[in-house]
Amino acid sequence: MKLQPIAWITGSLNRQLSIAMITVLTIASVICLILFMGIYNEQLAQERSAASVAVNLLLQTSLENAMLKQDLDGLRDIVKKLGQQPEIRLVTIINPQQEIRFSSDPSLLGTKLDNDLLPINATTQFINQQGQHILRSINPVYNKYPCTRCHGSIASSPINGVLFIDYNADPIRDKARHNALLFIEAGIFVIGLSLLMLWWFINRLVLKPVKQLANASQTLSHGLLTARVSDIGNNELGLLAQQFNKMVTNLQNSIRDISEQEVFLQALIDAVPDGLRVIGQDYKVLKVNQAFCHQLGLSQDVVLNQTCYKSGYNRTKPCPLTMITCPLHEIGKNSQPIKTITQHVRADGSHITVEVFAAPMEVKIAGKLVKLIVESVRDVNQTIKFSHEQKLATMGEVASGMAHEIYNPLSSVRLALQSTIRTLEAGNTDNVLAYLKLVDGEIDKCIDISQRLLKLGTPSHGKKQLVAIHQAISDTMSLLKFESEQHKIQIELKLELVEDRILGRENDIRMVVFNLAKNAFNAMLNGGKLTIHTWQDSRQIYIEFADTGCGILPQNLSLIFNPFFSKRADHKTGTGLGLSICKTLIANHGGRIEVTSECGQGCIFTVILPGNG
Repeated sequence: MKLQPIAWITGSLNRQLSIAMITVLTIASVICLILFMGIYNEQLAQERSAASVAVNLLLQTSLENAMLKQDLDGLRDIVKKLGQQPEIRLVTIINPQQEIRFSSDPSLLGTKLDNDLLPINATTQFINQQGQHILRSINPVYNKYPCTRCHGSIASSPINGVLFIDYNADPIRDKARHNALLFIEAGIFVIGLSLLMLWWFINRLVLKPVKQLANASQTLSHGLLTARVSDIGNNELGLLAQQFNKMVTNLQNSIRDISEQEVFLQALIDAVPDGLRVIGQDYKVLKVNQAFCHQLGLSQDVVLNQTCYKSGYNRTKPCPLTMITCPLHEIGKNSQPIKTITQHVRADGSHITVEVFAAPMEVKIAGKLVKLIVESVRDVNQTIKFSHEQKLATMGEVASGMAHEIYNPLSSVRLALQSTIRTLEAGNTDNVLAYLKLVDGEIDKCIDISQRLLKLGTPSHGKKQLVAIHQAISDTMSLLKFESEQHKIQIELKLELVEDRILGRENDIRMVVFNLAKNAFNAMLNGGKLTIHTWQDSRQIYIEFADTGCGILPQNLSLIFNPFFSKRADHKTGTGLGLSICKTLIANHGGRIEVTSECGQGCIFTVILPGNG
């Protein structure tokens, strides 16, 4: 593609400076040439005029001398010989009546000048009829006392005549032209030399440093922070280069710091076990951690390039507000955090139940205050996994009670076996059958206790089956009998369900009963009473756990179901998962849990499950 001349010139500082220097020097040279020619011509004219004046004075003296001697022939001879000089075209003397009296051209004698008497003591230039350039010198011949005899008094006739000498001006012009050409050649040489030297200095002191700066800037614009300008001196451009290098170094350090902070921030949020993502007002995901990506089975790059409804729900449009609680919409109304349970769609199309806690955040981006949404996404299934871990941890707490429950039957078994041995050794078999029946009964008690413990500690599985609510409550509370006795806690069971069977997971129901009972025990440090009451209506089954403990502070009521929140009355550090697991397990059965409390009086937890009716 051809560049336009203007674009070609403006595209290079070198070309711009060169064109500017050539233009300025050319204009200056032309002006100097014009002034020189004018001054030179004027000087030549003045010199020629001075020479003609000298000749005129000589001729005038000769004329006056000839006139005084009445030697007119000698005067004519002087005029004729003077007119024969190579540089003189014509010599003429006129009288005051403008009549030519003497002339080197005899044909002009006796004629009159057509124009008025020209200014005397002057030099003029003109072109004659033959096209020749003429330099005319006009000098007066003044009347003197010796001449008054013929020309009258000086007062009445101050001038006897006027002497005209016409010089050929062509040699003057030729010489001036020759000198002008010499001047032009010298000027061209001087201009060329000046341009060359000026270009060399500008190129070395300006263009090369500027080019280095331009190349370094271009390299920097491509993201290469290694761009530097070499030492180009201590002048202004050198200082500019030093400042440029310093700026790039500071920029490199700043970008490194920002990159390290970005890596630290990403590592920090990746360390959080729950899923985290930051959402803008345009639904775009701005930040996400590895836990969230793992939940959905997506890579971090994919999630960051998607909207929240695409990565979370595999939708092409924002979620309908009538079906899904949208944190952006809800927080946008009152700027308050919200908590909701929803289902996300994984990359393989499967669904995952998650608990979402969303909160507003305001940050400055590009100098503007921007509102963002931060979501903490917890995998409910992962929380359920924690429940089995908690089961194993709490098994140690009931181990002493279980040992006590099993110790008594085992002691009876031992006594019965020892009695049987002694009886058989004595040869008596009367009481052996009774002893063996006693052993069998005590072993059944141990097996029953072990089965109840196994049902509580068995991991949850996916299948649902009919669960007897009353049996689950009775078995679970029997495991806590020893602990309740140790803490002087009375347990009252008011089991009033007509149909106590529901479709669910038995170990989950037992775990809910166990956790709520343990929670009540922890609230009754000085003993008390735990009442478990069941009833039902046409649609739902209710299980109420009422204790006479210390109760829950009003400000903590909204936090007790949050994972890892623990405020025990004995000030011991708990896992903070018990109530959270209960809520999750109950929600998985399609139910809910409610709580009421009064400080110092106790609290009531009510589990509401769907019935089979």
